[in-house]
Amino acid sequence: MLDLIGFGALNVDMVYEVDDLANITVGGRSCEPGAEMFSDASQFAEVQELLKQHGKPRGRSAGGSAANTAVALARMGFRTGYIGRVGADENGAFLLDSMQGVDLSRVKRGGTTGVTMVLLDSAGERTIIVLPNANDEFSAKDIDMDYAADTKWLHLTSFAGDTPTKTQIEVVGKLTDKVKISFDPGEINTQKGLVKMMPVFNGSRVVFITDREIRLLTGEDYVDGSREIINYGPEIVVAKLGSMGSYVLTREEEIREPSMDVVPVDKTGAGDVYAAGFIGGLLQNISLARCAHVASRAAAYSITGWGRESYPDATIFQERA
Repeated sequence: MLDLIGFGALNVDMVYEVDDLANITVGGRSCEPGAEMFSDASQFAEVQELLKQHGKPRGRSAGGSAANTAVALARMGFRTGYIGRVGADENGAFLLDSMQGVDLSRVKRGGTTGVTMVLLDSAGERTIIVLPNANDEFSAKDIDMDYAADTKWLHLTSFAGDTPTKTQIEVVGKLTDKVKISFDPGEINTQKGLVKMMPVFNGSRVVFITDREIRLLTGEDYVDGSREIINYGPEIVVAKLGSMGSYVLTREEEIREPSMDVVPVDKTGAGDVYAAGFIGGLLQNISLARCAHVASRAAAYSITGWGRESYPDATIFQERA
């Protein structure tokens, strides 16, 4: 049995530095720090033209929220796998090569690999612009339910398209309580609305969500919004607050964990590594307060390098300070 299977979009991240995120627009909408924006091919091409004037390329890195979490947990010594789809192209091979230590036997290949543009401003804040490509082709025929059921945790993150999102909802409905669900909706899933995503919220043990996503979903701040979300069914709601740390809520307790003070290089994926540290703590049966502490340190380490180069190893669970 695996410790965790990631299930979500797989993308190659094309990273750019920009002086001001507001100079970049997608479909007439200016980029905002922390936003995750969906685009079609024509909008994606328009952004690429804007970046010729306002951006500086930093290269490409492997991405996908659930993939980041699975890779981070693998580096921490846990057994992880993945369910998803990449293209039958060089970008797809690059993504798979980047996920060493993760079982990729259930990752399908075909079409063109998904791409995101990750825009980083001078403060390290980022906006992600998504072109899904092969991710939108993922459907129920790509699921091996025996595989999905043979794990302690199934970690769900967003797909932009309706078909893969519907597939995720169907999988959650078929699994028994032996598989714990963790859910990080991301802004794209949050924008789909509560009615559509309620089956996943209801079936989740843990929900990881940013303060921005909480406000989009509930109209409330992260405290009142977390209290609303926990009424949807999860046992634990983890509000990821960036430089403000994190807020963990259950029906019995609430925990506030400060962030670790480091000099950021690339904040992309920090929340995904936080989720890895938190779930890793749950797998080791440590207290929720300790889970939040480990997760905060793991996220902090991850932003001190580009992409996945600074993800922590198993020693993160031995640190105390």
